[in-house]
Amino acid sequence: MNPNEINIPLSYKIRVPEKITKNTASIFFLHGYGSNMNDLFSLGQLFPDEWAIISLQAPLPTGFGGWAWAELDYNNLKELPKPEQRYSSRDSIIESINTCVTELHLDPSRVHLIGFSQGAAFTLFCGLTNPKMFHGLVALCGFIEYKKVKDEIEPSKIKNLKIFVGSGIIDEVIPIHLGRMTERGLRKLGTKPVYNEYNAGHTISNDCLNDLLGWIQSIQ
Repeated sequence: MNPNEINIPLSYKIRVPEKITKNTASIFFLHGYGSNMNDLFSLGQLFPDEWAIISLQAPLPTGFGGWAWAELDYNNLKELPKPEQRYSSRDSIIESINTCVTELHLDPSRVHLIGFSQGAAFTLFCGLTNPKMFHGLVALCGFIEYKKVKDEIEPSKIKNLKIFVGSGIIDEVIPIHLGRMTERGLRKLGTKPVYNEYNAGHTISNDCLNDLLGWIQSIQ
């Protein structure tokens, strides 16, 4: 199987180790609104060479080479103009990950999903509604509303889900109160997220990266 020719619903960029074994872990990246699959791919170099790194690209064009997982209303980030896009993008992400894991013979018990901004929201939505698929979820500079997902989640199945959430105190796009709301919501759902705040804006700071890498290592 040529890693660059996997038939999945989303465009992607990939790095695979020279030798894939039954224990090969994977990182899947979900970029933010208006970005693309190249954005987070460079973070893959921070993870072990023997891991597979796959950056997925959202399906909705925003212009200027950018893509989105769902259209946004910047006057009200909590309400999507087309809420059905939450489900169509979620399903495309899940299918893409499942197919990659199967076709490349990756370890299904060591699949990690990392998202930034809107990609963080979809990371949590994908993971909470498909908890058996993921060994770890990382949501950076994003948010999810407890009340929007609670009816779709089985608390008994997500209680052991490993989740890392990082928020920027001076984030001008996703205000810090939304990060704190996310932590409270995840706890209400019965999970025990690792939640950290950083003296940073809408970006992945070095402190956040260090904590993220340490956390990923700790759950292996």
